[in-house]
Amino acid sequence: MNEQGRSERKDACGSKNRLLEELARYGGGDFYPYHMPGHKRNPLAFDGAGEPGGGILKELAKIDITEIPGFDDLHAPEGLLLDGMKRAARLYGSDRAYYSVNGSTAAILTAISAAVPRGGTLIMARNCHRSVYHGVYLRQIRPVYVYPKTVKGTGIADVVTAQQIEEALLLHPEAAAVLIVSPTYDGVTADTAAIAQTVHRYGKPLLVDSAHGAHFGFHPLFPDSAVHQGADLTVMSLHKTLPCMTQTALLHGCGDRVDWDRVALFGRIYQSSSPSYVLMASIDACMQIMENQGRALWDDFARSYTGFLERIRKLQRLRRIPSDAACRMDPGKILIDGAHAGLSGKQLAEILAAKYHLQMEMAVGSYVTAIMTCCDTGEGWDRLASALEQIDKEYRPKTEAAFWGPPVWEESPPVLESACSIGEALDGVSRRVRLDCASGEISATFVNLYPPGIPIVVPGERLQKDVLDLIDALCRRGLCPQGICQDQIAVLCRERRKDEKN
Repeated sequence: MNEQGRSERKDACGSKNRLLEELARYGGGDFYPYHMPGHKRNPLAFDGAGEPGGGILKELAKIDITEIPGFDDLHAPEGLLLDGMKRAARLYGSDRAYYSVNGSTAAILTAISAAVPRGGTLIMARNCHRSVYHGVYLRQIRPVYVYPKTVKGTGIADVVTAQQIEEALLLHPEAAAVLIVSPTYDGVTADTAAIAQTVHRYGKPLLVDSAHGAHFGFHPLFPDSAVHQGADLTVMSLHKTLPCMTQTALLHGCGDRVDWDRVALFGRIYQSSSPSYVLMASIDACMQIMENQGRALWDDFARSYTGFLERIRKLQRLRRIPSDAACRMDPGKILIDGAHAGLSGKQLAEILAAKYHLQMEMAVGSYVTAIMTCCDTGEGWDRLASALEQIDKEYRPKTEAAFWGPPVWEESPPVLESACSIGEALDGVSRRVRLDCASGEISATFVNLYPPGIPIVVPGERLQKDVLDLIDALCRRGLCPQGICQDQIAVLCRERRKDEKN
């Protein structure tokens, strides 16, 4: 290696992408692999896949390796991977950062398991992703739900507040930790700093599911990251909002309220023992891009975003939600409501896809969600604005008030009674009943739309009519909630229900 190369690599957390560089060098060398993976880095192995897919796989195969000397081990990092994780920690300002190639899901499971003992109590926002509930189930944790209200006039979930968290801590001093979501799937952000101060005053760690907030802190247009606002463990999906490949995430740790040895232990449990070097190289590349070009990329985003807002402010029927500054929204989430144009979210998404070849992130109720990042082109911003302008002119409501659900709760969604634990419900004997016959029964399944994967019903909760009506409405509008099959839901068999044993 020349002197310039040595200089660029002397700083372990420097701007050079060491892992990708070494993978490319190794892939171009003459080492013969008598080890996994089975394709043996042989491009000819993918000849039968045809083109163009086979060609793409052939290129990836050159750098798709396993843990071999010189390339470190994710589960005991000492070299290249440790250097990369140090750079990620430095970039975000955390004490430690850990790669997850099993997405935010594995990182969330790791965080919960490390912070809460088996059978312990976790105070958590009710609008958490289903992976949080899976962690509760696996560790037999007792959840204490804090219910967010809704953003006025929208029906979308707001964030929990420091006051709500303090009330829960006063009622449940036995809680081992607190877990919140910020930003939410819809882009609403919490006052994480105030919540962190509250949680720490009670001597507890704060866990933040910031899967949709990996871009926070890189530009004044966005809120600061949860790491900077006092979170002890922060989960970020790099692939959601940054230039990184699907299934990549980071778990950040700050302070000493959570035992990092426990974090490493559960990271080994929940992640593959054969992590993808292609994905880890993608993480390294992402960190390099953000370190060297992040501010410039987000400056371009800010200009495009400002111009886009100017155009859509002129729309007569389609509107962005929330339409006021009632909550702090992530500018990268564009929520467009079609109700005043007589369109459901599903219909609006179908028009955008079929006529304009624009694929939305999500469609639910009366709105669609578009995720915009620093990788969106000027063409991408323009095509969306132009399509919305055209649809706004062409569509008018057929009735004065078209309701496309889900309902806009006045304050917050109804609180369902927890009749038994998630584990008791999932492990019990169940039967399937029609939705219109399920009121009063105890759910034996999760019910959620995917995306976003936030449970409408959690196993162990007693079903009530208004929630069942909502699920039925979603089914009739073709949104297909997970957990529902042919208008039926799994419920606990009566002979196994605790509330009827005595």
